[in-house]
Amino acid sequence: MYILLASIFEDKSRLRDSLIQKGYGCDLALPFAETAAIAQHSGPYDVILLEVDEIRLQALAILRDIRRRGVQAPVLVLGTAPTHDEEVAALEFGADDVLRRAVPLALLHARMQAVLRRGCGHASAQLRCGNVVLDHTRRTVAVDDRPVRITCREFDVLEMLMLRRGTLLTKEHFMARSYGAEDGPDQRILDVFVCKLRRKLAAAGSAEIVRTIWGRGYVLEEPTPAALEAARLRYQAAAPRTPRAHPGLGASGGLAMAVA
Repeated sequence: MYILLASIFEDKSRLRDSLIQKGYGCDLALPFAETAAIAQHSGPYDVILLEVDEIRLQALAILRDIRRRGVQAPVLVLGTAPTHDEEVAALEFGADDVLRRAVPLALLHARMQAVLRRGCGHASAQLRCGNVVLDHTRRTVAVDDRPVRITCREFDVLEMLMLRRGTLLTKEHFMARSYGAEDGPDQRILDVFVCKLRRKLAAAGSAEIVRTIWGRGYVLEEPTPAALEAARLRYQAAAPRTPRAHPGLGASGGLAMAVA
């Protein structure tokens, strides 16, 4: 997840360091007053966090400007002790949620995931494509209820694709959201992640759901019923079979004998 943090405390905010330590990509909007322009021209971001002391005119003006510029990313406002009236005003001006600044990171993560899912048309913690199910909360992936072991990076790639099914995601998009402002590895590492992800999903019985747009990136597509059925048949054919004992034979293959 790639976040734009706009803090009234600017570079004195400790939240950015906490987010980066937890593995988020995070840019700091400087100066604070230019948040809307930064969100428009430096994005797209998955989530915008607006950190303020009190939700007053400046924060509300920034919220309004973000929406007027057509920025679609969900905005969470973090206030020191937001009153009921401040919460209502923030929501009316375009915020998607209002929280206290002291919110635990685990809860902040859950709220960000929730608004991101709703913004992409997903109400459940589970995302599905074909017979592949990704669970945000448990950070698990399964194919026809069979668990698939994948790495954290592979999970992040699949999650980004599932949240934006049918949309081309460029390699730059993936790398920015995986590594943020860090000096990340070469973009070709993404091809490795996708290759391994495809192989693991196929081995578990998934149809091909990730399509390569050569020279640009990847897109997640719903498989056809025929492709899904073919993938399941391949899995069944490759699955090891439990040997059956022949009627009248013992476990070792010899004749079974009744003991008087």
